[in-house]
Amino acid sequence: MWGVEGGFLHYEGAPGFYKTPEVTKGALDALAANQLLHIRTDPSDKFSARYCTLTGKAYEAVESDFAAPDTSFVRHLTPLADITALDADLKQRCLPILGAGAADPKLWDSAVRTAGVILEERLREVGRITDPQAVGRDLVNKVFGKAGTLTGKFTHDGEREGHRDLYAGVVGAFRNPSAHRLVDPTPHDGGAFIVFVNLLLKKLDELR
Repeated sequence: MWGVEGGFLHYEGAPGFYKTPEVTKGALDALAANQLLHIRTDPSDKFSARYCTLTGKAYEAVESDFAAPDTSFVRHLTPLADITALDADLKQRCLPILGAGAADPKLWDSAVRTAGVILEERLREVGRITDPQAVGRDLVNKVFGKAGTLTGKFTHDGEREGHRDLYAGVVGAFRNPSAHRLVDPTPHDGGAFIVFVNLLLKKLDELR
């Protein structure tokens, strides 16, 4: 039983251990949140005592010395959870759209279409393409083709062709459909596309 003073009112420690450990309310809440502790309170108790019971998971945690798998990789697999590294144009133009209702496929449709436009604009900017009529695969070829404006950036022709195929594929498979019809992607698919566009924008910026 944990009391309002911040310590246990009744405590039986290990043999030879007579000092009651100091435990804060926040520590108890953290243990309870992780299902290591069950807490019962009595509203009529003037001392606001908390009756604490260890769960089976608590014993398992102690037995394993609180060993837990490293799940930090999850953050890298879900980059939209941390938008600090997102391209500035994507932040400025796509995120406000999604702020109106991130579960609505229609809003993801608008955000994906905008991301595609941003990608084409970046291709024009980095590739120094001034022809306003150059769009889609034609634009990509003007940038990454054999006589493309960024040909000199590549030591090996195969790498240049790889970039051409990559950006042309994205334009053909994703950018064009969203530009000409309503796609209404799921939030999962829409988010994946925006993250992929973010990577493509980063790769373009490295070729400046």
